[in-house]
Amino acid sequence: MTRSSLRELTGGVRRIEYCSMSVDLVSTGKGTVRVGSMPDVVKFLNEHGFREEIVVVLPWEVSMSGDSRTGEEFVLWQAQIRGGILKEYVGLKQNVGQLEHNLERIFPYFFDEQNLSVVRKDWLGKWFHSNVADPCCKFGTLEICCADDDVVITEDGKVVYRRSDFPPAGNPDKEVEAVLETVARDGKEREHLEVVPVGCGNGVIGTVANSIVRFGEYVIWIDPCGYPAQTLARHGIHWDDVTHYLFTHNHEDHVQGFTACIERARKHGRKLNLILADNVFRVMEDLYSPLFPDLEDHVQRFSLQPGTPLTLGPVSIESRWNHHILPYGSIGLKICAGGKSFGYSGDTKYDEEINKILNRPELEAEWFADCDLVFHEIEFDNPDSVHSHWKQVEALQSKINGKVLGYHCSRLENSPFPLAEEGLWYVLSDLL
Repeated sequence: MTRSSLRELTGGVRRIEYCSMSVDLVSTGKGTVRVGSMPDVVKFLNEHGFREEIVVVLPWEVSMSGDSRTGEEFVLWQAQIRGGILKEYVGLKQNVGQLEHNLERIFPYFFDEQNLSVVRKDWLGKWFHSNVADPCCKFGTLEICCADDDVVITEDGKVVYRRSDFPPAGNPDKEVEAVLETVARDGKEREHLEVVPVGCGNGVIGTVANSIVRFGEYVIWIDPCGYPAQTLARHGIHWDDVTHYLFTHNHEDHVQGFTACIERARKHGRKLNLILADNVFRVMEDLYSPLFPDLEDHVQRFSLQPGTPLTLGPVSIESRWNHHILPYGSIGLKICAGGKSFGYSGDTKYDEEINKILNRPELEAEWFADCDLVFHEIEFDNPDSVHSHWKQVEALQSKINGKVLGYHCSRLENSPFPLAEEGLWYVLSDLL
């Protein structure tokens, strides 16, 4: 992810911008009021040193860069994991209600104390407090009004912010089309299985959590990130060259690009080829139906059924249910073509002692035994986190012949474990 920009609109109002999307930050006596959201908003706030006390929830909008809600989950994750404050969410009843519903489906789930079962926590009530502006909401002398398609913030009787006075700096869709004009199309069919890590993820830290896989005419993007056109263009890939979109699970750092991809398909009158488990799609359908009530009309689904390979021409995709913190499941992958095999752990907690208790053979290292290359998510600092500690992945590597590279982690310059390099093409025929 490239750096966002911070612009001063007035003495008390600043704006974070990225790919023609933006959020406004208003300084008040009650702290910082953030107006709006965007994919990766928590990273942008961290980048510029902001912590907001109040969030104004705007109407849900989507462009070919992303939507104005996806990203809020990890704002609350950061508060829960790193320590923070209860945030006041203000907006019209429909807007606040939609956001709370979406967070309720994803945010509260975690492992139990033994890291064995998924349990529901009371975190949403702890970190999210909804305030319906009907049409105004007061916090002492601070008043926030959301009416007539505008947001007006008043303090001590003085207007300190009026959203209509600060129109967007650009048009995300126009920027996308301009970016795509700078990238050459690549219609060359691949004779060998190729993999390139692209995009950002990991919720709070800007690290690789998405990958492109190519073979023959197939170009599969695993967990596309927000700002798809711009992200791919940085690596010389044209967005329209992607033939299929594969989603492993419903955490925001793995579905940030979903709404942008659907919006492009809808605007260009074509269907999006989706590869995902039925459980994952049902959650997406529920969460995103306000934006896309006709979602089924814009997609062609290829269902991942763990234990049963999915065939796309010469490409075979095997899948498994991982050990992760969503009740709807998270998928791990083996993609085989041209006599080579690529393994993709997906988000999972690989731990040999836990695996003994779970007694699920597909979670063992041997599941990747026939893979020439494996990308495995890793965690450096906390052996008890919901992700795989690097020492456990090191043990996994010792049990298989293929090359294992870490991803979905902090990018340490002197990492104790080899990491997948964003933008580098891994051609499996070249691997020893």
